[in-house]
Amino acid sequence: MGQLGNFVIVGLLTVASGLMDARAFVYAGRTWPNGQLDVRMGLSSLAAFIAGITFYLIAVKFMQNAGIQSVALQTCIWFVVTVIGIAAMDGAVLAWSRPQQVVGIAVTLLLGWLIITTRSAAA
Repeated sequence: MGQLGNFVIVGLLTVASGLMDARAFVYAGRTWPNGQLDVRMGLSSLAAFIAGITFYLIAVKFMQNAGIQSVALQTCIWFVVTVIGIAAMDGAVLAWSRPQQVVGIAVTLLLGWLIITTRSAAA
C-alpha cells in the first residue's frame, strides 16, 4: 500500500476513533444525572471507549507506516478529531460566544499547524 493509501486509512481510522471517544465522553457526562448512576449511559460510554481505542490502535499502525512515529503527534491528530466531535455531538459549541468560537477554531488550526510542521521537521 502506498503513502496515499496509508494516509487515507489513517484519516478514516482516526476519525472513527475520535468520534467514538467523543461519543464516550458525551455519554460519560450523562452517567450521573442527579448524583445517581445511569447504568445504561455508563455502559454505553465504556463500549464507545473500547471501540475508540480499538480504532486508534489500528490507526497507529498505519500512522507508523506513513512515517508518523511520534506518539505526541499521533495523539495530537486524535485530539483534534475528538474535540471537534465532542463539540458537535454535545452541541455546546453552538452556545459559545463568538470569541470562544474564534478561539476554538484558532486552537484547532494551530494544532493542525503543529501536526504538519512536526511531520515536516521530522522528515
